[in-house]
Amino acid sequence: MPKRITSTKFSQVKLAQSLHKKSTRDQEGLFIVEGTKELELAVDNGVKLHSLFIHDECLQDENSSPAFQKARETLEEGCIFSVTARVSQTMCYRSSSRIVAIAHKHDVQLEDFEVADDAIFVICSGVEKPGNLGAVMRSADAVGAHAVIIENPVVDVFNPNVVRASIGTLFSVPLILSEFEALISWFQEHDIVVIATGPDEDTNYTDYVYPNRIAIVVGSEAHGLERRWFQIAQDAVTIPQHGQADSLNAAMSATIVMYEVLRQRSQLPLKQG
Repeated sequence: MPKRITSTKFSQVKLAQSLHKKSTRDQEGLFIVEGTKELELAVDNGVKLHSLFIHDECLQDENSSPAFQKARETLEEGCIFSVTARVSQTMCYRSSSRIVAIAHKHDVQLEDFEVADDAIFVICSGVEKPGNLGAVMRSADAVGAHAVIIENPVVDVFNPNVVRASIGTLFSVPLILSEFEALISWFQEHDIVVIATGPDEDTNYTDYVYPNRIAIVVGSEAHGLERRWFQIAQDAVTIPQHGQADSLNAAMSATIVMYEVLRQRSQLPLKQG
């Protein structure tokens, strides 16, 4: 049976609480995974867990859930804890969470990534809002994108709100962190066509014929895509707008363009829902 924790002063609880801060996440190389669906995707995609906490009133129900069973199989008994409602609330971003894990950070290195002939990459450059980055991950997962690349990071990709907004797809889509110069050299080496997105470009995103290996670049919510991306991009597209807003947010723009690529490539019928 998992060890029962009733005090917020327990060392592992304090560690979980401290991981709400980016400085601690960076120092420890750890982050929080909160929620059953998120945990299941993390375990299914090989994320290494450090420890696991489950609301003691839900322990019996969670014993029969795939997420709990899979997570428990990857951990030693001394790393699994049942916690009271009060303790659980101090570790959670949302009060409805029944299960919380501490996990080791992960990402993919550019040099280790194998580029498929039909590769679709999404580059988030300077994206500021955790919810938008999480939504990009969800869309990338939905269209079968090969990776999401973070350049000029403003928000920490392991922020609990990114994990939450992605609903665990942070773990199902390869995540690459890279500097601008290294990224451009890698694109050139692998014949990847860079496509910038912006509100003032001449080419409608539906009129452009997307080549086999592409990287779609979206910029920050406040400032858009930096000029340097337009200078190195082979092409640029725009999404027409007829209202008064000057732009769409990063997640919406990325999603619209990714689905146009999917439409043009006429992949298998999409799952409904």
